[in-house]
Amino acid sequence: MRVERRRLRRLDGFRIGHCLPADGRAETECLIWNHNEQGALLEFTAATQRFDTFRLRCTELGIDAPCRVVWQDGREWGVEYVEPSE
Repeated sequence: MRVERRRLRRLDGFRIGHCLPADGRAETECLIWNHNEQGALLEFTAATQRFDTFRLRCTELGIDAPCRVVWQDGREWGVEYVEPSE
């Protein structure tokens, strides 16, 4: 069981998102389980090569934000939104 560390409540997502790695690798699809204005919980269909920073996009949820991976547990990643200069 995970310890809850979030300061803000997350909203259900359950939508397909697109990760565009900052290093120019190919776009990768993910499932956005939940999100808020600070970050999101993502799940990938297979073991994905990790990238530390990327842009997450999901039109249905209104997400288009640069992200940084905070934690990774198998196919699940916790990410936080960052300012473009970080």
